[in-house]
Amino acid sequence: MEAISDFADFVRCNETVFLYMMAMKNKAMRKAEFKKMRETVEHGEKRLKELERLMDKIYEDNAFGKIADDVYERRLIKYEREQKELVSAVSEAQTVLERAEQKTTDLRLLLRTFREMTDIKELTPTLVNSLIERIEVHNNDKSSGHCYVKVDIYFTAVGMFKVPTEDEIVAMMEEIRKNPQNYRFAA
Repeated sequence: MEAISDFADFVRCNETVFLYMMAMKNKAMRKAEFKKMRETVEHGEKRLKELERLMDKIYEDNAFGKIADDVYERRLIKYEREQKELVSAVSEAQTVLERAEQKTTDLRLLLRTFREMTDIKELTPTLVNSLIERIEVHNNDKSSGHCYVKVDIYFTAVGMFKVPTEDEIVAMMEEIRKNPQNYRFAA
């Protein structure tokens, strides 16, 4: 409960820093990479249609005796191999794009929820479902004479999150002021 409350307070009070942190976390998937994924899907789908047409054509050519059986077999094997690779690549690129879009949607929902909440007094099922992706409860630790259980909370669209210290927040705010164009995250 305390971790959720601390996280909510941090986001409400430091939304700019939070978005900066999310931009840094998601820096690997920037516009250029999304563009490449979209192109992979677009070109792959076009080529798959071409391959279907080519396979139909060589089938007809073989049936009408325009190409020999061995030529037909070689081309068919080549086209089928390419088709299988393309289906896999297109599917993978679509999955990556869908996950990225879902994360952006989830982040917007998370921010809206935190903006609307002013004080978390109890964890309701609705609150837990909208804020938390999963909770991992580890084995208990009795090494110090007391029993401690480590619990990791993975927040929706964010994952595990450690609220930064005051000094870290100040440093991030300074970085944002210096280069605001580098740290945009659409939410």
